[in-house]
Amino acid sequence: MIQGFRTDIQALRGLAVSLVLLYHADIAPFAAGFLGVDIFFVVSGFLITSMVRRAVEDGTFRFSEFYFRRAKRLLPAAYVTFLLTALAAPLILNAQELQDFTRQVFGAVTFSANVVLFLQAGYFAGAAELKPLLHVWSLAIEEQYYLLLPAFLVWLPRRWWLAGGVLLMLGSLALCLALLPIKPVATFYLLPTRAWELGLGSLAALAPVWVARWAAMWRLAFWPALGGLILVPIFPTGLPHPGVDALLVCVATLMVILRQHPLLTTLGASRALARVGDASYSLYLAHWPLFAFLKNAVVGEVSLLQNLGTLALGIVLGVLLSRFVEMPTRRLILQPSRRFALGTVSASCAVLAVPVVLAAGAGEGGPDFTQIRRANDGFAQECAFETPFRPLPACRNAEHPEVMVWGDSFAMHWVPGLAATADGGIVQATRGNCGPILDLAPLSDVFYLRPWAEACMDFNRSVMEYLVQTPGIRVVVLSSPFHQYLRGDDRRNHWRTLGRVDGQLVEREASVEVAAEALRSTVRRLRALGRQVVLIAPPPSAGFNIGACTERKVQGKLVLGAPLSDCRIPLAEFHAFHARTLDLIRRLEGEEGLSIVSLEPLLCDGEHCVSQLEGTFLYVDSGHLTHEGSVLLARKLGLERALARQP
Repeated sequence: MIQGFRTDIQALRGLAVSLVLLYHADIAPFAAGFLGVDIFFVVSGFLITSMVRRAVEDGTFRFSEFYFRRAKRLLPAAYVTFLLTALAAPLILNAQELQDFTRQVFGAVTFSANVVLFLQAGYFAGAAELKPLLHVWSLAIEEQYYLLLPAFLVWLPRRWWLAGGVLLMLGSLALCLALLPIKPVATFYLLPTRAWELGLGSLAALAPVWVARWAAMWRLAFWPALGGLILVPIFPTGLPHPGVDALLVCVATLMVILRQHPLLTTLGASRALARVGDASYSLYLAHWPLFAFLKNAVVGEVSLLQNLGTLALGIVLGVLLSRFVEMPTRRLILQPSRRFALGTVSASCAVLAVPVVLAAGAGEGGPDFTQIRRANDGFAQECAFETPFRPLPACRNAEHPEVMVWGDSFAMHWVPGLAATADGGIVQATRGNCGPILDLAPLSDVFYLRPWAEACMDFNRSVMEYLVQTPGIRVVVLSSPFHQYLRGDDRRNHWRTLGRVDGQLVEREASVEVAAEALRSTVRRLRALGRQVVLIAPPPSAGFNIGACTERKVQGKLVLGAPLSDCRIPLAEFHAFHARTLDLIRRLEGEEGLSIVSLEPLLCDGEHCVSQLEGTFLYVDSGHLTHEGSVLLARKLGLERALARQP
């Protein structure tokens, strides 16, 4: 195995960080620039495993020295980034994001950021793109891997290294592919399903004899692999990540590493990328907090100019971080010692303390938006079912409820209001993004995959079975924006529907016609059971984060991208944004036994719709109601009359 500095590997680092930066800046050709992280994983696995293998074989490996070198290499630049981000956070972040940020700092300092971010990835949790330390998840995975790798090489007999490594790598890959359709968020963030990427690099480092023996293969694979590294991030397969695209890029990275083509040492473009690679760690650290701050300030769509300006600033700060922090500390001559360990622990505690103190100070005075904009899952978080429906005690407020609330998160947010105003008790049957439509489910290329769609259909079928067996339910309240059944492709996703036709599951393009037919059939089946049906239309919205807008306006923070400075929703934009939903609802008008409730007469005049009513903040985010807003609107709409027993 060739040792020493390698321009080709440094160029791979430069390519990887460039792809990530361009992706975060939303530069159109690099739709899958996130694959740069996968390149990093393979490169890192190869380099670190090579170093540890040589030390173990030479009998010079020491755990203390290995982790000391990792700390010296990573922590100074990271801690400067965390500290500066923490100082800026109270000035820019909203209350919930600031609260989440303190946990992110803990995850970053303890190298458990991937787990913290996974736990913050609930349906109503803040969007990932708003989290300033989101990018540290990949660093956490690497360090968790390197917590285990040295022990594997030190305590496992050398003759079992390769076989054990292959077994673990294939196991991780199999687990990744198996869980991807079922738990995509867990698959993305957690070590067991991402370790195979680092493992590919490790295997190459553990088998120098085999690498040399198959040199002809690496020569044949080099040019296709190099082409794949350039083309796959621009023309991805569109399949879920980390999946086929990640596998292609990881294998291609490995082929380039093993070939060690002389061209990548002398070619001008390669040498330029290698210069970028020299600062790749600092660039990676410095750029993302800026993008997260921008996305917090912009409550609508971020413009290309804003993205480019943020990218330029991120590059400048990354270069400065590399020049004045990363490189000088790497050159320091230090030895492992108790003093160094104590200093590291003290620095870690200081970094952890800063956001906690600043967050506490930022929360003094004014409305408590952490409370106001808290998650509105209805009765409880477990009522956002991920299993077939059961009438859990936590999801009802009476032993024998007379009203069922059925739908997705836009049904969840009505539960506080209905529970506060309706007689007879409420039972909640809700599942995130799964509308109250029998035998039809949304399907997409990201997160909402075929197994999820089938589970959504199973959930709705279980709700209907419960209604058949529970004649005491006299009113069924349906609510959803139905966007997921109606929209076509968005910027990074392709939406369609999965439905049952003549007993077979069939995928079709999302359309108003298909959704209207299925929703009408659902209403008629409910009516055939003797149930009264109430459909509540979604609140006015226009695609921008209304809740964030109102919070930032009240707190005097920068607000960009709102249609109006006072965070009201222009009526024309509301109608345009919900055009397909409003068309769907119009098609059901006049359906026997169906009552349709609209918020437009209450919240809108001829030009605008309000985001606050009688001093109450109505919106959590771009469309969901706050707990207090739900109760106020239920009373103002007189929903108790709509749910009253029919004569």
